Amino acid sequence: MTQAVCFKCGEMKHGAFTDCPHCGGRPVTDEELVLSLAMTDHYFDVATMKQMGSSVAEGKPPHLDEKSRQDLLKQLENVRKTPVGRLLGGGAPAPEKKKASGGRSKRVDAWISF
Repeated sequence: MTQAVCFKCGEMKHGAFTDCPHCGGRPVTDEELVLSLAMTDHYFDVATMKQMGSSVAEGKPPHLDEKSRQDLLKQLENVRKTPVGRLLGGGAPAPEKKKASGGRSKRVDAWISF
């Protein structure tokens, strides 16, 4: 089963779209779903995912570059076409973005930073 980082608390969990057993968080909006899809062992090793989780726990969630975000949105649309994916629904609108903190991002890969 897929290992993932909870987008809300940073703890490791099974499945990108599942409820987090630690905080109860569940990705609902397209942005939360895409970020949850990105923070999986499909793309990163466990050590990197733990680094991401630490950043999320510190209030510094990862940010995707626009091309990767668009690619993952397309993947999300494909998932939604499957019987299980239909349970995700059409996605809720993303909340307003907060202003950047001005801090430096720690680069893990060219397409995601935290």
